Amino acid sequence: MKIKLTEEQYNRLLVENEKDFLDGDVNFKHIGNKVTPFIVKLFNIIAKKSEMTWDAQVRMIKNDFSLTEAEAVLLTYNFNNFKAQKGITDDFSSVLGEPLVYYGRFIFDTEVPVFGTVSGYIDGYAEAYATSYEEFLEQLQNGDVEVVADWNNRVDSYDHDTDWEVDHDYAQDRVSDNTIDFDEEELDDFKDRVTIG
Repeated sequence: MKIKLTEEQYNRLLVENEKDFLDGDVNFKHIGNKVTPFIVKLFNIIAKKSEMTWDAQVRMIKNDFSLTEAEAVLLTYNFNNFKAQKGITDDFSSVLGEPLVYYGRFIFDTEVPVFGTVSGYIDGYAEAYATSYEEFLEQLQNGDVEVVADWNNRVDSYDHDTDWEVDHDYAQDRVSDNTIDFDEEELDDFKDRVTIG
């Protein structure tokens, strides 16, 4: 049996790829980019379970079907997406051959603002008003004193004593500032700073 194809159909067949996502930037070892009979069966098994959380679905797909974490996340997203958009509750046969939507972790390389708290020691003194040495000692032991640092002296500290924390509020602003100038014309420059994984 011979099938006649137009040149456009032939060219599309030559470039059609059943594995890749994001124009070839991502592909998976065990699944393609369309719903296969294996994926229909997987979706049907998940649908038969009572309401499962997202994490439970990912864990089940990963462990029971020996898929990677990234594959499990993508399939969990598509399972829930088909369920919500098509109203499917138990039999996913109707989505056989449909394209899967890529859903995965993107990482943007950037500088992260941090602030540090340095611990150290400096000479100083503790003072309080008291009527006796015993009362003053009791105030010292209970922390009922004013502690005064002598800022004319050097602080004894070491770099490894610094407790660093991410400045989350400024970090969000910084990421936004670093990406605000990217547009569709500069998408290749943006992609150079993104890792998928």
